[in-house]
Amino acid sequence: MTWVVPTSLEDALYAAARPIVGDAALGEAALARAVVDRSKRYTSERERLSTPTDRLGDLAARACFFSIADAMKIAVPIAELLRRDALPARIRVVDVGAGCGAMTLGLIASLPDRELDLVAIDRDADALRILRAAVTLPVVTRIADVVNAPIPDADLVVLGTVLNELEEAARLVLVRRALAAAPTVIIIEPALRDTSRALHAVRDALGAHIFAPCTRQGPCPALLDPDDWCHEDRALTLPPRTRVIATRTGLRDSGMRFSYLVLRRDQASIGEAGAWRVVSAPHVEKGKRELYGCSDAGRVRLRLLKRHRAPANRGFESAERGDVLLVEPALEDGAADVGDRTVKRRTVNP
Repeated sequence: MTWVVPTSLEDALYAAARPIVGDAALGEAALARAVVDRSKRYTSERERLSTPTDRLGDLAARACFFSIADAMKIAVPIAELLRRDALPARIRVVDVGAGCGAMTLGLIASLPDRELDLVAIDRDADALRILRAAVTLPVVTRIADVVNAPIPDADLVVLGTVLNELEEAARLVLVRRALAAAPTVIIIEPALRDTSRALHAVRDALGAHIFAPCTRQGPCPALLDPDDWCHEDRALTLPPRTRVIATRTGLRDSGMRFSYLVLRRDQASIGEAGAWRVVSAPHVEKGKRELYGCSDAGRVRLRLLKRHRAPANRGFESAERGDVLLVEPALEDGAADVGDRTVKRRTVNP
């Protein structure tokens, strides 16, 4: 099952960026160089995070590669919120650190039947110009540093690839201000070990109610092992021009990888008490199928032996990363074998 970035989203960003960055920066070779440079600064050269080799080229890469490749990440938590009827018919949205509009455009694509009142905040005036030209709905843009920018009252605040660029103390302050402004906050971060673990640490330090991806409210078990982290990896189809750049650079060719957190003021949750979140790809060997699940019981490698296959546990056999599983009767503490229990599967994959 695959998420799809609409070609219209790609077309809108190219058209919006061209008057600002120029034709040369959008040429395939130039764009690929800028994409590689930005990718290195987010991974192996983070000391250069705020100093791109070419600022105009970096803006082109942000608008016409990363914003396109990242846009549908927000579709995953949005689908989970919709499943729980946790969003109003008219949604006041504040996109904090909006950049060229990845999260805003992804929201519009994910919520075609909802009315959206949009506010976008970023310190980069040119990025906001691109966003405003690419978005088909009215949007209020505010040029400000997210660290101290006022966040207006809203129904939903989105923080897309923002926290990893801030100091640890500033992350917590920003998320708390977002929660004070809106009943729902969505945070999306890169799926790197360090950035994901930093998001897990924010999760634990906040003490706020977790809607998703966790089915547990206790401390994140991924933090127990310094080499562990929790992230999403969803199949993704990119639009034509972005797919060419992805192939040329070796980036984002077939997967949508990210870590995320949805916070709520109320007690709504993606999973019922005792539900398991699938946090790995399934692993199949002769005679058994295994995957990692996370619940109040912790992060556990769950197993279904071939001899225990039955119509009642088909949900386990079809489970994928990101699914929620209800296992009845519940697994005892420390148990990993599903056995002949009933397994109900709930997915938000398309």
